[in-house]
Amino acid sequence: MSYAMDKKMEKLIMMKDFAALEKKPPRRVADLRRLKAKQDKAVHELMQRAYDIPFYRRRFEQTGTNPDDYNTAADLYKFPVLTKEELRDWMDEELANNPEKYKDWHINPTSGSTGLPLKTLFSARENAAVHANWLRVLVTAGFIPGVHKNMHRPNSLHTATGGKKTLVQKLVDLRWHEMSDAIKDRVSSEQLVKDINEYKPDFLYTHKNILVRIANYAKTNNVELWKPKLYAPISEMLDAQSEALLKEMFGPGLLNAYGMSEVGSVAVRLPGSDEFYINSDTHVCNIYDENWKPADDGMAVVTPLFKTDLPIINYTTYDRMETYERQGIRFVKKLLGRMNDVIRHKDGSVTEWGNLEVVVNYASDLDIVQSRFIQESYDLIRIQLVQGADSKLSREEIERRFTEAFSPVLNNEFQFEYQWMDEIPSDPNGKLRMIVSKVK
Repeated sequence: MSYAMDKKMEKLIMMKDFAALEKKPPRRVADLRRLKAKQDKAVHELMQRAYDIPFYRRRFEQTGTNPDDYNTAADLYKFPVLTKEELRDWMDEELANNPEKYKDWHINPTSGSTGLPLKTLFSARENAAVHANWLRVLVTAGFIPGVHKNMHRPNSLHTATGGKKTLVQKLVDLRWHEMSDAIKDRVSSEQLVKDINEYKPDFLYTHKNILVRIANYAKTNNVELWKPKLYAPISEMLDAQSEALLKEMFGPGLLNAYGMSEVGSVAVRLPGSDEFYINSDTHVCNIYDENWKPADDGMAVVTPLFKTDLPIINYTTYDRMETYERQGIRFVKKLLGRMNDVIRHKDGSVTEWGNLEVVVNYASDLDIVQSRFIQESYDLIRIQLVQGADSKLSREEIERRFTEAFSPVLNNEFQFEYQWMDEIPSDPNGKLRMIVSKVK
């Protein structure tokens, strides 16, 4: 295997991978059965490959299994889960011990928003598969490469890295345009609105919190905002208030794509749909309850089936989902947020974002377009709020109703300090966490 040659051919590999991917949501029984057959085959081939890798061979031995025991997505419940810490240690060890081997690989870093950053190694073939999958997501939603114009955040997943571009790829790239939104050099909402209105993209994607502040700025200042055919708020969970504001200002073409830099795009909710479907030809998404047993509702554990050079098997996302299965293919009714975004109590218990989100959603009549909970201590929570342009209530009344709503959810243990803002700024990594706990 020549990683250097693969890197030169990466764009061609990407187009070949793209051609082989499913382009329509699975709806008919025949579609589901065909998709499951593809997934089953890919699961077995992945586990055969993993068996030859020392890191995974130890996990096979730990469970007393071998590749012949893995033929479906459900079989992966037999295999140990992989934590972010374990993945980080393994990737760091591989890089340190084999620098020459990985000189032609891609290093995909995470932001480290919930801990230490993680560097994930991708071969050129694996990287091509990530990009092919993301392009498939867009095409499934109606995006036409080379025809429709795309506007995206800098350093986004589509960015080409290495390999000679085909004529098709050159034509596609002519229609991809970066926003003047840099993570380390924050650009005003006014400028971003101007960018969008001047370029008039058919497809727009960036961090959810940036799209929200653009939409809120346009609404508050009565500025006309270009409505793309499609737009995708990425990197953060989409709450009900944000979704309502985005649809009001950007229109109905909201594409909700769930994924992570470590594993690529996992699930998609198309415009007009109420549920997500898993990209099951490229991923397995199994669900575990609080006792680490198979479930329909609980934590998502993801396996990218295309990542066969350095596999990532049973990766713990800490994101919670409500799901169901049809013909062995999983669908997602609702994304519930991260298990480790929590408020911590003196007795050692926690309140998860899901508990607070329920109250936030029921408070939609208060016209709050953004909110953030910062736990300063075991006694104090600072709540950052952005008031919507249509709000008819005073800030004092909103604070009173927030306190009445959230005190019981948090066991009446906290005092609340309110901080009113025109915009809640992004974190240094460009994202915006809904809960920040300073209590360790």
